[in-house]
Parts: sequence; structure tokens; C-alpha cells
Amino acid sequence: MIRATAELTERGEGRCALSGALTLETAPWLWRELTSGGLMVSAKDADLSGLGEFDSAGLALLVAWRASRKQAGGELSFTNPPERLRLLAALTGAEAVLSATPHPEHVGA
Repeated sequence: MIRATAELTERGEGRCALSGALTLETAPWLWRELTSGGLMVSAKDADLSGLGEFDSAGLALLVAWRASRKQAGGELSFTNPPERLRLLAALTGAEAVLSATPHPEHVGA
């Protein structure tokens, strides 16, 4: 059996990217990485375009990450979510989590 893998790439200035699988299998690892690396409360933008596999556990992680960021006094935008992830969010009533929130530094850019 092939194990699913996920990758978290920090891009500086609160930007990061997720790629690979965002599933029940990879969510615990990703949660630890976000927490230990500080991105749980400092990320501003997470690019999801590299995600190829995801499930409801992965979506739940995104919901919790965004809530954590908000509790820390900031905003987190998820950019470029795959269409299938958008459909999963819509089916579960979590589509607002994937809606882009413009950051002040991006307005007028």
C-alpha cells in the first residue's frame, strides 16, 4: 500500500503552499508542522493549487486552521483551491472557508 504524502512549503511573508494529499492520513502531520513552524497563527495566504487528493478530514483541518488564525487576530486566505475541494466544501456547508479574503497589501495591486 502506498502512503499518502503532503508537503508544506513556506514562501515567506506569511505565504505558504500545500501540495500532495490533504487527508485523514496526512492531516495530523500537517497540523504538527503548522503548529511547530508558527504558520498556524502567522500565515496570511495558503496556496492550495498543488493539492491532488483531499477528504473531509483535510477540509476540517483548513476550517480549524482558519479559525486558529482568526483567534490569533489575523486573517487567512486559501487561494487556488482545486474545483473538487470547492465541491466538497459546498456539500458540507464550508464553502466560506475557501472564499478568498483580500489582504490590504493586495488591494490595488
